[in-house]
Amino acid sequence: MLRQPGARILVPLLSVTALNVAILLVNLSFPSRAAVANMDHQALVADADFKQAVQTIIQACIVNVGIAKVRC
Repeated sequence: MLRQPGARILVPLLSVTALNVAILLVNLSFPSRAAVANMDHQALVADADFKQAVQTIIQACIVNVGIAKVRC
């Protein structure tokens, strides 16, 4: 049945595609983690210099917190 080279390639590609779709539906991906200067998310939130840097960058942007979107 799978004697043609195209069919031998198509089956693994379809299998990998199905696996990717399943992972996206189940959302098995790991969340990203902030790490700057050996500080985790909580340390960055508490760091005054980091807050000031973010505020300086964001001043020229419109922030929509409801949908987590920044438009500059």
